Amino acid sequence: MYNRPAILVMLLLLPAYLVMGQQEYPKNYFRSPVSFPVTLAGSFGEVRRNHFHSGIDIRTEGVVGKPVYAIADGYISRINISSGGFGKALYIIHPNGYLSLYGHLSRYAGAIASYARAQQFKQESFAIDLEVPAGLLKVKKGDIIAYSGNSGASGGPHLHFEIRDAKTQEIIDPLDFGFMKPSGIVPDINWLKVYPMDNDAMVNHLPRPLLLPVTGKGDNCRLKMVDSLAVSGNVMFGIETFAIAEGGMKTGVHNITLTVDGVKVFSQNIDRFAFAETRYVNSLMDYPAFLQNGRKVQRSYVAPNNKLSVYSEVKNRGIISFNDSKLHTIRYVVKDAFGKASALEFRVMSHPPVKQPARPLPPGAQFMSYKTDNHVERADLKFDIPKDAIYDDLQFEYDVTPPVRGSFAGVYHLHNRYTPLHTFCTLSIRADKVPKNLVSKAVIVSVGEGNSFASAGGTYENGWVTAKVRDFGNYTVTVDTEPPVIKPINIFPNKKVKKQSSIMVKLHDNLSGVKSYRGTLNGKWILMDYDEKNHLLTYAFDELMKPGKNVFVLHVTDGAGNTSKYEATLIR
Repeated sequence: MYNRPAILVMLLLLPAYLVMGQQEYPKNYFRSPVSFPVTLAGSFGEVRRNHFHSGIDIRTEGVVGKPVYAIADGYISRINISSGGFGKALYIIHPNGYLSLYGHLSRYAGAIASYARAQQFKQESFAIDLEVPAGLLKVKKGDIIAYSGNSGASGGPHLHFEIRDAKTQEIIDPLDFGFMKPSGIVPDINWLKVYPMDNDAMVNHLPRPLLLPVTGKGDNCRLKMVDSLAVSGNVMFGIETFAIAEGGMKTGVHNITLTVDGVKVFSQNIDRFAFAETRYVNSLMDYPAFLQNGRKVQRSYVAPNNKLSVYSEVKNRGIISFNDSKLHTIRYVVKDAFGKASALEFRVMSHPPVKQPARPLPPGAQFMSYKTDNHVERADLKFDIPKDAIYDDLQFEYDVTPPVRGSFAGVYHLHNRYTPLHTFCTLSIRADKVPKNLVSKAVIVSVGEGNSFASAGGTYENGWVTAKVRDFGNYTVTVDTEPPVIKPINIFPNKKVKKQSSIMVKLHDNLSGVKSYRGTLNGKWILMDYDEKNHLLTYAFDELMKPGKNVFVLHVTDGAGNTSKYEATLIR
């Protein structure tokens, strides 16, 4: 029986986490976006760094070019083309109040393709984001609207597919609309993690988190190495769990429920969320564990500034206070999108906490509240952390060490990279050691392993370089003076190109990244497709490639304003 004196739990549920009840969605209104059985490479709501996965990834048999169909009547509302993100994407609004999205496409079909191309030439830009007038590009259910691909930030050929509430733009699990049948495989629970939550708490008599492997399937999940744990004081739990799709792919679960002695203390359901919420995933997950080893432990805890709407029946933010000398039963139940469930049950022996001496704070520590703006200022550094940028109060740690090779300032250690930031913060570093002739090339960089640099950008003004950063970590100032490198793949000056159909060029920049490019043929702008992940520019020959001599010119500019030019006469 649940012992209230033994386990202190707030009776009131957290009012900010009112989760929308399970809704009934139309099962026969939409057709599939593909003509073959849907199998998943990624599921809705998967926990990833900085975001939940916002749709389903449909396998396309490892190839590009599969027809993609409109799932219902409607009209194209948006065409977005970028070198990252969803790459080539389409948005369709349907008359029943839903919106469908199709991402990582290789190309559009018919009038959609013609419209998008015309707009790219009008703007003289490969990357476009078009709000299409309502009704201009109408589609019927079953029309081929595009072809599957691998564009944007895609790790392999597949179709990213979403359904949203057209009015609120909330994203809904497409599987709720009947696009796929259950596989019959129950979710896996791989790991349990137990966390002491304050100075006096202990797990197995130690003041640090304990990670334990889990074995078994379905209702037979159990701790692999122990039968029970010793706990004392304020403790919270977390698990790593996956749904298993056909082919053994690990995807996300929908629901996680935690009970203590039969009383529900935490429930999480991810079948619908808003884009504005998605970065709060960094608070839901064990962020340090993910950075250290890629483990996706989902914490059954709601930080004070975690505003996700996926929680319900959360008591005391998921913190359990163990202060008696009794045995208690802990039970996790996880469910996939089809209700297939697995359960992990184990016992903990509670011990009254023993008051521990306060742990000393490191030099330079500064208390920060998530409720207020916070400011750090030293002789050569200014760092502004706005209200709500952190998920919980923290003792901010600061240090500075001497410059490293290639830097023009000390290395400023701003807390640690294992604590996530929700919003951008303003960082300014004094740069009076930068040579006057190079101040326009000065950038703030994060310093990684081996003193490697990753640019955060920045602008120079009155002896300071200022940039927006969204991660704690180690930062300094350097200069970017190297222009981008242009490497032609299938052309050279005076090459005869009659037997080929495209120009391919690789781009590389050592630090601040490619900011812009412009290709022309005989002085006229040409449409060059940029595949950022492969650093590849491609021009597919069109009417601008004339018989005879053609002069191809490409200008590329990086984030620090360095430019490169490549020119070649091509003969067709």
